[in-house]
Parts: sequence; structure tokens; C-alpha cells
Amino acid sequence: MTGQLRAGHLRTRPRSTPRTKLLRVRALLAGGLVLGAGATMTLAAWNDSEFATGTFSASSFALQSSTDSGGTWQEHGTSATAATMSFTAGGMSPGAVNYAPIWLRTVTGSVSGTLELQGGQVVQGGDASLFAAFDYRVVRYSSGSCDASQFGAGSTYIVGSSSSKVALGTAGAGTAVAANAASPVQLCFEITMKTTADNSLQGTSSGAVWEIKGTSDS
Repeated sequence: MTGQLRAGHLRTRPRSTPRTKLLRVRALLAGGLVLGAGATMTLAAWNDSEFATGTFSASSFALQSSTDSGGTWQEHGTSATAATMSFTAGGMSPGAVNYAPIWLRTVTGSVSGTLELQGGQVVQGGDASLFAAFDYRVVRYSSGSCDASQFGAGSTYIVGSSSSKVALGTAGAGTAVAANAASPVQLCFEITMKTTADNSLQGTSSGAVWEIKGTSDS
């Protein structure tokens, strides 16, 4: 029949059975339980911290020297301001020997350290051949004057030994220097013109500069 729907073609919505409703309810309840469980896990926690701080400072190490046996102390930190040792070395001839002291100490407040005598260098404008014509020795001494009496067999040699002298360019052994301006290091330099010095050196002049390098203990 036209305009009439056949009974077999009627679209009917499926009926909800009690079982279907029960499943839906269970699903909703399950979802609610999951949400409820998630909510109970987001609890806040108390926090606390401790902090610590420290203060740091650098030590100080500085040297002074004296060429008048401790009468006057000054810092001579560059070759341009080098202390002048009082050699009476004018007009030396082959075999002649000369002596001069230099004392060193730390300044007040400085830590202790070690002193190392570097090899001598010819001064600017000096005659290199005359420089090479000299040998030297250095001892550390504690009393008396800086003279030949300091260079015995039992002396503390920084350069050379009781039986040998070396070129001016030879470096020396290290020696300790006390902290806080205590107990100066007393060094005695002995320079000798070699007996083999050439006659052509007559009337020439030269000089040497030594660095005494200090290294702190801390």
C-alpha cells in the first residue's frame, strides 16, 4: 500500500532491558569511583629547608729585602727597582774576591714560603764578556758579617760549595722564609773574577741582576 509503512519496515528503538540499565549504572558508578580515587591522591605536603653559608678569604704573601743587614727594609718587586747590594767591586782584577749581603723576610701578616735564587742576568748595557768572567757562591748565614768566614765546609750553601764556585747565571737551591716578618733570611754573596779573565776586559764594566723568587706555603 502506497503511503503506508509496512510493519516489517517500521524502525523501532530497542527497548532498554533492566540488564542494560544496570550496566549503565555500573559504568557510571565505576567512573565515579575512578574520579573519586584520583581526587584523594592530590594531597598537599609541608615543606621546610635549611641553608648554610661560608666565608672565604685569600692569604697574603709578600717579601721585603734589606742590603744594610736589616737596617732598612723595602720591597723591590721588579728588576727596574732591584735592591743594590754593596759590593766594593770597582776596579777588580783577576782573582779578586768581593762580598755583599742581602737579607729577606716576609711582611707583617704574610704567610711563610720558600725562596729560590734564580740565575743572574747581565744588566742592560753591561759587558757580557765581563759578566762571564765572574764566578760566585751564596750562603745562608745566621750571625757575623758577610765575608770569607761564612764560606766554610759546614756552611749552608745556596749556590756553589765550599770547594767550588759557579757562573753568575747559575740558579741556587731553595730556602725557607718564615711568616709575619719573623727570622729574616740572611744571604751572603761572594763574587770572584776568574784568574783566566782576558786582558781585553780591562776598563770595561758590567753588572748582574738576580731574582729571588718567593712561593707561599699556602
